[in-house]
Amino acid sequence: GHPEAAGVIVEAIEAVLQQHRGKGIALLLSDFLTLGSVARSFNLLHSAGLEMYAVQVLGPSEIDPDLTGDLRFVDSENDFTLDVSSVGELLGIYHEHRLGLQQHLEAQARQRNGRFLALSATQPVNQVLFETMLRRGWVR
Repeated sequence: GHPEAAGVIVEAIEAVLQQHRGKGIALLLSDFLTLGSVARSFNLLHSAGLEMYAVQVLGPSEIDPDLTGDLRFVDSENDFTLDVSSVGELLGIYHEHRLGLQQHLEAQARQRNGRFLALSATQPVNQVLFETMLRRGWVR
């Protein structure tokens, strides 16, 4: 991940916490794909006495990339290229890493008495609120 992206989130949380007093909940919406470590962000919210709800929102192409044929990846910084002919293998690795990230985020949230949920951006809001979150006990 990019440390500067994590820094932007930390700065935003610090700005909100300067205005916040008392208990409550913090709803953190992100794709969490460009963040460095979430530990500092999650720690700030937990230390402020807030119950944290981290929601990863991914678009359809982030959940299931549409890759076919042979691919060539080019590193924009050093022009290094990587040719991939087995898209199925690449997708398997991608899904493994995406699910690993979700497990990591869930563990990080749970360690701070928070909750984590991964959603598709295509899910209707009423379905998320009144089915998914209700079933998990997030809303009553």
